[in-house]
Amino acid sequence: MIREPLVRAACILALAAAAVGCDAAVTSVGAWSASPLRKFYFEAESGELSGGFSIVNDASVSGGRYIAPPAGGWSPDKPGPATARYTFDIASPARYIIWGRIHSPDANHNTFWVQVDGGMPYHWRISTGDAWWWDRLHNETAYFNPLTFDLDAGPHTLVVSNSIDDDGLDRFYVTAEGDTPPGNDTPCNPPHSILVDGGCSRSCGSQGGDTCGAACSGLPTIPAYDCVVCCVRAAP
Repeated sequence: MIREPLVRAACILALAAAAVGCDAAVTSVGAWSASPLRKFYFEAESGELSGGFSIVNDASVSGGRYIAPPAGGWSPDKPGPATARYTFDIASPARYIIWGRIHSPDANHNTFWVQVDGGMPYHWRISTGDAWWWDRLHNETAYFNPLTFDLDAGPHTLVVSNSIDDDGLDRFYVTAEGDTPPGNDTPCNPPHSILVDGGCSRSCGSQGGDTCGAACSGLPTIPAYDCVVCCVRAAP
């Protein structure tokens, strides 16, 4: 169960009584404000895990732990059997966006299934390379069309299910403020380029190319992180 909203609520009451020790908490990946409660964080490992999600220790992530799906799990067409369930309270009804801080090393290990309040499951997909990266929940490759959720006051649920193995989830950020959590300090720009061996590796799409085949005959090939090689498309 998520404890952070309860902690924040206690801080709000304490602030009202002029108590001390309830300043905004600052971590390596962001901060939350005690008031108003229109944005908050919770740790991925704080949920109810079942079906194979495990907690991994890692000093480089928030709270020193993240969750990982089961090895060998592969469920590209529907949510897999491993789940991480979170219950959180909304104090201010509004339209919210949910961010997740993820590690998804390549185009073959870069997906989770996400579902809010028992609604439609979405296939969240993005490659981050060697970096941990804050990304808005979205469907498939609609990177710039984040999912929005009209949340009433009261309890809500977020369920994450496995899709593929070898990726990880560190933390979530729920906000109605239109802001971006700090922490994306790599010079790369997922999904267009990802951090690989200390440098930024570009995708086929960002280079104006496509997977090589008959349509690429005679055109120069370019290596990219999401395929062995791609080609520069001929001018229309």
